[in-house]
Amino acid sequence: MAAGAFPYLLGHSEIAFLYGVERQTSQLWRTRGVLPEPDFVVSGNPYWFLPTVLGLAEPHVREADKERLKAFKAERRGWCVVDKVEAMPPVIGLKEIPWLFGKKYGDIYQWRTRNSFAEEDAVVSGSPLWLLDTVLSDAEERSRTVLPEAVERVRAGEREGLKPRGRKKSTESKPEPPALPPTRSYKPDEADLDEVTAFIKEIWAAGLTVSVRAKR
Repeated sequence: MAAGAFPYLLGHSEIAFLYGVERQTSQLWRTRGVLPEPDFVVSGNPYWFLPTVLGLAEPHVREADKERLKAFKAERRGWCVVDKVEAMPPVIGLKEIPWLFGKKYGDIYQWRTRNSFAEEDAVVSGSPLWLLDTVLSDAEERSRTVLPEAVERVRAGEREGLKPRGRKKSTESKPEPPALPPTRSYKPDEADLDEVTAFIKEIWAAGLTVSVRAKR
């Protein structure tokens, strides 16, 4: 892979373009399992590698238009084909950039509004994306401090909506919640106020919520 090359990442808009369908159709393919789980997630948005997308093709059912594919690549000269996450350079979006600087999203928005931030390397399905190296180089030129631990999080594969590679879900079983106390009914002129109060306090002490519903 060429150094500094941006990988072919496709969202629903690009998939729809290649197959000559509506964006909603691509979304429907995902719902029906035709389109597999995203190869990568950036700022909470799903993306697929070009080989994955072309692999959806099925004669007389779904076919990627050759001319559209040619135009797609022509508009993205210098991009590179990847087929696995490990081969990707670190790519980030607007939700990860604040991590790097210890800033809020609004701060990054202001930088962009004032043309005081690196131009995105790509826009995929309407969302701007940057190579991590682009952002770090821009920060160095502008003498902006970046947080090393945040850089490591990104390099480890962590993104908004995506856990770092290698972090497995806990295999420990969660403890069973405590049993709810038996339901009690209190009728007019038969209920003891102290007893009702004690019952409610018992429920609160267990960290539970009390809902009162009238019943005939």
